[in-house]
Amino acid sequence: MVALLPAMAACSGTNGDKQGQNDATSKPVESAPAVEEKIDMNSKYDPPITLTTFRGNVPEYFYPEETMDKNAIYDAYERDLGITLKNNWVVDSKEYHSKLKISIAANDLADFFLVSAEDLTTLVESDMVMDLTEAYEKYADEKTKKMLTSDGGKQMKSATFNGKLMAIPQTNSPFNSAEMVWVRKDWLKEMNLPEPKTMQDVLAISEAFATRDSGGKGKVFGLGLNKETISQPLGFLNGYHAYPGQWVKDSSGKLVYGSVQPEVKTALKQLQDLYKAGQIDPEAAVNDDARNVEYIANDRLGLIFGQFWYSAALQDAVVKDNKVTQDWGVYMIPSIDDKPGMTQVSATVNSFYVINKNAKNPEAVFKLLNHWVGVLTGGLPAEGEPRAVYSFGKELKETGKEVWAVNPLVVLLQDLYIQGGEHITEALKTNDPSAIEWSGDLKNRYEQLKKYEAGDTTFWLQSKIAGEEGAFTRMYEYFKEDRYHFNEFYGTATPTMIERDELLKTKEKEMFAKIIIGSASIDEFDKFVEEWNKLGGEKITEEVNDWYANMQ
Repeated sequence: MVALLPAMAACSGTNGDKQGQNDATSKPVESAPAVEEKIDMNSKYDPPITLTTFRGNVPEYFYPEETMDKNAIYDAYERDLGITLKNNWVVDSKEYHSKLKISIAANDLADFFLVSAEDLTTLVESDMVMDLTEAYEKYADEKTKKMLTSDGGKQMKSATFNGKLMAIPQTNSPFNSAEMVWVRKDWLKEMNLPEPKTMQDVLAISEAFATRDSGGKGKVFGLGLNKETISQPLGFLNGYHAYPGQWVKDSSGKLVYGSVQPEVKTALKQLQDLYKAGQIDPEAAVNDDARNVEYIANDRLGLIFGQFWYSAALQDAVVKDNKVTQDWGVYMIPSIDDKPGMTQVSATVNSFYVINKNAKNPEAVFKLLNHWVGVLTGGLPAEGEPRAVYSFGKELKETGKEVWAVNPLVVLLQDLYIQGGEHITEALKTNDPSAIEWSGDLKNRYEQLKKYEAGDTTFWLQSKIAGEEGAFTRMYEYFKEDRYHFNEFYGTATPTMIERDELLKTKEKEMFAKIIIGSASIDEFDKFVEEWNKLGGEKITEEVNDWYANMQ
């Protein structure tokens, strides 16, 4: 590992070891233990130091008369931490990675900078960036470590090579893509149907809803699909323990591709049967989700799989003349058998921050990281830290610009909405939002929910996202019950993936859609699996398992 800090050691005499061996009367010369320089991570550099970086420019995120080189964020770091940030170059954000490749080829690197997963591999293999294993343990504060590992450390693993941490992943939430079942609760009551606790319940609900009278508005459909979801009906397939697009462990502990497993065939056959029975819109393969929302507005659809934000799409369909006209429930994905239903998510990271192997002040990058995490979590300092450490200054609060786009090092919260599911409902019951005061996002949702309680139907959508029994509650329950199904492969694309993945994914989506609408028989799935293997899938599977073996 590259030394991170200067060390001072007592010097032994020239050829000290030989002297000890040749002179029987002399004592062996012992080196004094290294004395490591202590660094106060909360202190300000005096005099200031300079850290260099590379930036992609997004002009619309700046304050008036500011640039990527001179702005409130950079000024605050110099004022509060004594770190002067210097951009070695700035290009349009669309040109960033092309420009970076030129700098890498020329070995002309800044102290720290953002890289793609592909470039990270190149830099590590070329021994151009620093091993951060010890630096992370030493300089990242506890708040930072907690935030970066709130997904169980899966995203951090994506930055490890042979057990060494070679970068800081640009983390985000893997949980926000969780799928849930959105159902018309008023129809369930009206038709004496159970809430969807099993996939059998889902099938019964679909069948019953498809027989409902819409009052002359057209046929009612049992399950909503569209041209996107008909080729990747993730939520429905997850209920059958099928995880398309993911790499999953088989019974032997090897990784296999989820899209070609028998569970997928079983689920696709069930969807094909629903389509043949008229429970799915016959034009689903060509219609976008706006058509589903139209059906919902006209009481022609009451069951759909969707992510936490789906009530935002439903707002205008449900709230008419300031009145809520439909009652929707949000439920976790149920299971077809006695194993718990899981929702598939991925901890794959596309961007990372690296530190130049020759950087003089790598600890300063961690000061930036700790500072950013402090700001992100509400400006609340850890015990004993001055609040100024976690402030971007008065000028920032008054402008409200996109801080994340200007800040030179950004990681995002992984479990924000899971925390919302844990705390917002309790805050509503007790009128005490102190547990979410640190988050502007969660506090804003709480305030909107209070307005909804007071009769403002503008915020009906928020009641189904962050309210009692809403999507955040389900996300929290998924988390508590360990029902997030992660992709086991989170490395960079393998050689055959780079060459063949686009073709294979296209064929996969085409086959799924054809089977569901009945233009291909369910037996075509087996032929698809054979073709997938021949066209590169078998080789990709070998490469993925080689990667997996090296990660253990």
